[in-house]
Amino acid sequence: MSRTCSTQSLRLTSILAKGSNSAHNSTPIRQRYQEGSISRVKRAKGPDVWIFRWRERQADSSLKQRKVILGDVERFPRLSDAKQAAEDLRADINRGPQVTEMNVRELWHHFRQNELDPNEDDRRSPVTIQVYKENMRGYVLPQWGDTPLSKVKAVEVERWLRSLPYAPATKCKFRNQLSCLFSHAIRWELYRGENPIRTVRQSSKRQSIPDILTLDEMRLIVGGLKDSRHRLAVLIAGTTALRRSEIRGLKWSDVDVEKRWLHLRRGIVRTVETKLKTEGSRRGVPLTDDLLATLNEWRQQSPAPTDHDWVLPSEFSKGPLWLDTVLQDYIQPLAKQSGITKKIGWHTFRRSVASLLAAKGENVKIVQELLRHSNTQMTMELYQQADADQKRQAQEHLRSLFLVKAS
Repeated sequence: MSRTCSTQSLRLTSILAKGSNSAHNSTPIRQRYQEGSISRVKRAKGPDVWIFRWRERQADSSLKQRKVILGDVERFPRLSDAKQAAEDLRADINRGPQVTEMNVRELWHHFRQNELDPNEDDRRSPVTIQVYKENMRGYVLPQWGDTPLSKVKAVEVERWLRSLPYAPATKCKFRNQLSCLFSHAIRWELYRGENPIRTVRQSSKRQSIPDILTLDEMRLIVGGLKDSRHRLAVLIAGTTALRRSEIRGLKWSDVDVEKRWLHLRRGIVRTVETKLKTEGSRRGVPLTDDLLATLNEWRQQSPAPTDHDWVLPSEFSKGPLWLDTVLQDYIQPLAKQSGITKKIGWHTFRRSVASLLAAKGENVKIVQELLRHSNTQMTMELYQQADADQKRQAQEHLRSLFLVKAS
């Protein structure tokens, strides 16, 4: 005997055109996207199981009832768990030329199942997957989730992006992720047509030029920090140009005292350990004598000094120090008190290192390798910002123009 629990009344399997005796009024049969239904069924032995049912069109245009066991209640304890499994299966059932009305939400479920959840070949990092899910659920799906794929148009997507109160780079991520969904649909033959997002115009250009710190400003910050871990974090950032995640990911086993070298083997974003961005990012950086001495001094007093411990441990957890908290609660207030009005983030130190070295005439190739950029163009365009005094000094070479008197 079967027991049905909250059967999901979703859209039924297809829409059949009503017949007519007149050829003039006849309407062709059109297969629509399958939604099916879910029911909980009791078995003679073992736990109850969740059954997914749908109808499949036959060669003679008739519909045949089909069903499949999603799993038992031990695997999917709640109805919502079974619904999730059915959403992924539903996209596979509908894959093929008969699919005409798949919407963006259904495509997202298929994309997540095949591109994000397995992650067997590590095409995307755990943090990238998390950002995908947050952006889709928080921004893209509320706007476009119920829209059939054929109704998503470039101009409408552009208007939506312009209406969002976010930075261009953030809106560009929404655009790129939506484009990735359509590319996935085309690859799996879930959508017949060109990717409409490819023609969506959305710049990722910054709204303002990032600030850089002078050496004096960096000295003020280092001198004002009382906590040894906070000072060390700034010293590492201000001399090695490491990224925030790379600083958090440092363990004592990465500090090579003999070779005076800092190995880079991992990054920590939020609470997730990730691989570093590129092979170049994993090359490591040299340690100056001063930084090495500071690291050795801190290790002697650190509560976690063994090789497998974090260089900058948190006081409140087993993980590394939360650098965002250090920035917001200590560095930024200190900078403001010191009269520094610039907008400071952890990446500011990275940019500042490149600009300070450029101002001293260091070879751009050396700066590129220190920052571990893939090419010198990125180093030149994004990081080496000459300050106003340097520009004025360069213009002094042209001051003879003002010595010419009118004839």
